[in-house]
This record gives sequence, C-alpha cells and structure tokens, in this order.
Amino acid sequence: MMKKFKLFATPLAMAASLFCAATSFGQTPITPQIVAVGSSGIFAAAGIAAVSTDPITSAAAPCGTNFWTGNTNVASGLDGRSAGIPSEPGKIWIAWDNSTQPTIVCAFLTVDSVVGQRLFFSQHQSTVTGGQVNGILQLSSTAAGSAGSNLIPYITDTTSLPAVVQQSVNGQQFNIAFTDIRPEDAQYFNIRAQCSPADSNAQCLGYGPFPVGTAVQSSYSINTATGGQNSAQVVQYNINGDDPISEYPIPAFTTIPIGAEAVMHFVNITDTSAGGFGSLNPTNVNSHVLAVVYAGFLGLTTDISGTTSVTGKPLHIMLREPTSGTMNTFEWQIARAKGVDLSQEFGIQYGTRANCTTFTASPNPATYATPVTSGSCTNPLYLLGPDGSFRARVIGTGEAISAVNSGNNPNSIGYAFWSFSNFKGKTGLKYLELDGVDPLGLATYTGAFPTCTGTANSGGLTCQAVPFTGLQQGNYRNFNVLRATYYSSYTAPTTGPSLTKFIQIAQDQAAKTIFDFLPVTYCANAACSSTVNNLPVFKSHYVLPNQGINAADGTHGEAESGGDVLGSVFTVQADIDYYNTSGSELTEYLQ
Repeated sequence: MMKKFKLFATPLAMAASLFCAATSFGQTPITPQIVAVGSSGIFAAAGIAAVSTDPITSAAAPCGTNFWTGNTNVASGLDGRSAGIPSEPGKIWIAWDNSTQPTIVCAFLTVDSVVGQRLFFSQHQSTVTGGQVNGILQLSSTAAGSAGSNLIPYITDTTSLPAVVQQSVNGQQFNIAFTDIRPEDAQYFNIRAQCSPADSNAQCLGYGPFPVGTAVQSSYSINTATGGQNSAQVVQYNINGDDPISEYPIPAFTTIPIGAEAVMHFVNITDTSAGGFGSLNPTNVNSHVLAVVYAGFLGLTTDISGTTSVTGKPLHIMLREPTSGTMNTFEWQIARAKGVDLSQEFGIQYGTRANCTTFTASPNPATYATPVTSGSCTNPLYLLGPDGSFRARVIGTGEAISAVNSGNNPNSIGYAFWSFSNFKGKTGLKYLELDGVDPLGLATYTGAFPTCTGTANSGGLTCQAVPFTGLQQGNYRNFNVLRATYYSSYTAPTTGPSLTKFIQIAQDQAAKTIFDFLPVTYCANAACSSTVNNLPVFKSHYVLPNQGINAADGTHGEAESGGDVLGSVFTVQADIDYYNTSGSELTEYLQ
C-alpha cells in the first residue's frame, strides 16, 4: 500500500547538524532516557521525582540534579504527518546529570491529554533514518544557554540549559505519554470534538473537518511564540490499526495506572459585597446544579451556594477545551452523568455563529479581563447566559486556574485536577466540596489549599499530608486515574531510569512527599521487594465504537483495556468476587 506522508526535514536535519557541531567541541548529545508528553496533572510531580531521592528506597535522583524549565515560546511537539498540522506549544522541564557530558537526560512537554496521546500515536516517516517515527519534541536552539523560567513551584531551576542538553532532546521521539483519561477514551472524545457539523445535543462539537480540524481558541491569553491566541488543535489519529493520515501501522501499546487524581471545583472569593462569593462563603456544590450551570442554564452565585436571603451576582463560568482530559472527566462524570445528560458545550455549536475575536489590539494575558467581543461568539468562546453570566474558554490547567483567580473575574468558577504546584499562591480562590465530599479527604474542610515548604532539589521539601479519603472509598464522584502509555516494544536503557522505574519513583514521591495524586501502588520497603496496593476502587470499563478493543477491568491479572472515564465505581474486591462466581467482570458498555 502506498504510504501517504509529508517529509519534515527541518527539525530532524537541525538536530543532526547540531549533533555534528557539538561533537567538534567534545560534547556529544545522547538519546534521552525519558521523553514524555501529555497531562499537566503529573507535570510537577514527575519533575520532582526526576531530581529527588526516592523517599522510600533512598535511590538517587533518577535523572540527575540539574533542572531547567522553558515556556511555550521555545518548546513544542511536532505531528509530522502533514504540513497542515501546526506544532503544539507546551511548557517543558528537563533534568540531567552532567552539564559537560551528560549520561542521563529526561524531558517532559506538557500539553492536553488528548493532544499528548495524538503526538505519541501519530506515525510518519523520518527524513534522517527513513524509518517510521511518531511525534517529535522540538526545542528551539534559543533555549541553549538561557536561564530557566522556574515554572514549577517547589523546584528551583538550577542552571542555564547547556547546548549539549538542548541538542540531546531536540528532534527526539516521545517514548511515553501521560494522560488523565485512557487512550481509548481520548481517541473517542477527539472524534466527538472533530465531528461536524455541530449538533444541539453536543454529540458532535463541530471542530472539523477530518483529518485536520479547527483549533479551539482561548478566550483570554496569547501564545508567546506566535502572538496569536492560545489554542488546542483537533486532528484525527488512531490508537490501533493504521494511521488515518500516513497509513503507517500503529505499534502495539501498553497502558499502566499511576494514581487517582481529583477534579477540584473552585470559585473566586474576592467579591465580599452582598451576593458575591466572598460574602456567601460557599462550602459545597451540588453536582446536578453544577451540570446545569456549565450547560448555560443557570448563572448566579446563589445557584452555587444555595443561599436564599440575598440576590446573587452573575457567574463567570470557565470551560476547558474538548481535547482536555480534565474537561472530559468533568463532562462525562458531571455534565453528562446518568440521569442528567447535559453538556458544557450546549448552546455553543461551533460553526453556527459568527466567529469573533476576544482580543483588543494589544492583549495582556496576565489580566484575564472580561473578553471584548463584537457579539456572542463560539471560538473564542464568549457566550452570554442568564442573569448577566457568561461562559468563556480557558486552555490548559494553568490558564484555567489563573483566569478564575484573577481580580478581573470576580465570582468566577472553574475546575482543574489537584496538585500543590497548580494552586500555589492562588489566594483569590476557595475550593468546594462536591455533594458533601472533600476531594482531598482532609479531616477538617476549610476550602484553603494545602501547601508545601522548601524545594525538592534542596532536599527540604515538606508538604501537608493529603489523605484522599473520598478517592480511596470511591465516594468522590469527579475523579479519574492518571496513566502512562508506551509502546509494548519498549526496551529499557542500559544507563539511567527505565520508564517503569521512573513511574515507580513518582508513585513513591506521591505516597510520602508531595501528595498530588493517590498512587495506585508504591514501594512497601527500601528494597521495593513488594508494593502496597493503595487504590481499592476502580471504574468499570467499556467497549468504544469502531476501535476493536475489548473491555477489561484489570482487577484479576488481565491487562486493562477499553474506556473507563464514565464507568461506575466498584471496589476491586467486588469485581474479583463477581468474576470468581460468574466468570464475568463488572463492566458496562457505552451505547
């Protein structure tokens, strides 16, 4: 069969030329051990794990102690299947052991979970080797010699980035993808986003056409690399069979669970006047009310707090992009939950309204001011709702939190996966219980975010313990399991951390040092001769259309498969007992 592909000589040829230049100075670029892409839910925790001693086994920092972070103006992921697919900018961290001649280099580019899965699974032809490759990490030569941006709280960037390290990571294939939702769910939800035309029930969201669709644009911020709006590009991809653009076969993959992570619901409490969140001081939100608010049918602060004695203020409602794992976790567990069947995308119907810009001539993304529009628009999103409320689009976890925290968005509401780094210094926010359950499982709920002191690479990081009781018991309804995807043909390197070793160290850190997620397992002792099974619940798995992948819960020795983000929560023991008596699992199927 004739393969359809577009040759991309620039990034790989550049990497090759830089390799030759570096060797002339006695510094030889290496193949990094970890080249990760994906979820912001583990971006900070993985960085901490990279440069820290394992708190259980006392093993040395797996990636060395040098650390550097860069912003979206220098780092991106390349989907090389077509010239029409733009690169995906993202924040990056890099860790390495020796600045003169490194032997270990680890890197992580953070983008949406669905975008990260696409970059990992997309297949095209290498212009360097002529062989088949997947998505590629691009790091600008301007990063070499530059100071770090200190993008991750609780880790200090230790030095400028050596040229040999920049040359080592630039042009490398991603060998692992971190995701908030399983690959099966990610591909299915990507198709839903790209399906066109949009319909009123939000079964199709309209960001087509296939195979290269439309970028979902931010209502607020600018891309520092291009000067345009931040966005998330919707592009078709497969996780098995043949690539839909290049027609190359998709390699077999393995997905392993890392830890359960809670979606936090939070509000801006800076308005202390009557009816403002700062005066109402809400502590809990009803999940069904939340679904109606995000669908655009309710729009007052008192709808959230339940207060009847005062008139509420208009809500500023922040929606994530459809390629986000966070958005889809909220969408299918809250907005489209059984018995509700609403959607955050109700009334948006991209393509049926006139597009309009939300930017003035010189936008300042740090202000997150109310969008300036010529009327209701859908991409960038700015839709007026009841009682003077509006819905706007935020791209990425950082923007989602910062936009709600901004003084220009009083009485705003948003959601994001929990991590210490995500919420550090966000003094304008308060998080809410959901249906009376604290997402962090703290003994006493206050709505204040737990904090840490010290930094990971100084050896002095100390964080407030987070027990995640609601996750362990399965009664916090808005959560999912963070996972890692890598090719089944992966071979561990002879030097430096393997992918599975790196994940184990990150789980140990989450269990003992920085409680960003509830690890599925962690080492039981210094030798790690056994592990603690730390998550006694799971979401039932289901078959998704047109994937040819069976559903398996993974609770009694078989590999997990199928989707699970909208599955029902059961205990692992219940699934084992049901299987022993019936020969079947507690799976359910998406209709």
